[in-house]
Amino acid sequence: MPVVVTGAGLPLGRALLAALADQAALAGPGVPDLRAVVRDRADAAALRASGVRVSVGDLSDPLRLGAVLEGAYTVVHLDTGPDGAGSPLDTWEWLLDAAEDTGLRRIVTVVPYGALVPEISLYDTVFLPGEIRGATGTPDAALVARLVAADGRR
Repeated sequence: MPVVVTGAGLPLGRALLAALADQAALAGPGVPDLRAVVRDRADAAALRASGVRVSVGDLSDPLRLGAVLEGAYTVVHLDTGPDGAGSPLDTWEWLLDAAEDTGLRRIVTVVPYGALVPEISLYDTVFLPGEIRGATGTPDAALVARLVAADGRR
């Protein structure tokens, strides 16, 4: 079952995709169905080389994002908004618009500590407190592990 990662050009997104691929490799043969959404075309080449299906664009186009989400089980929403300085909550409504009628079952996202999380009942939703962009620029390994565990495609 596919998993989609938005904000996949960010260090956290790249680390998460690598961890998901490693987990799939441990589970047995076959290529994991990993999909990514990046804003910058320069981020796409390395992800594609690792076997990830990549869509380049922002989340403001619900039809394009909906096509990426079609048939996916989980989306891990890490997109930080058009200027890259926000949080996934800044593009939350765009994600929900795009997810409509795609068959998506689970949304996992990282929210800033203390943020109010939206109420939603259409999807199995997991909100993990944390920082998308850590102070060191290196993804928090514990957060990556929590995101992998929250995927839920088992």
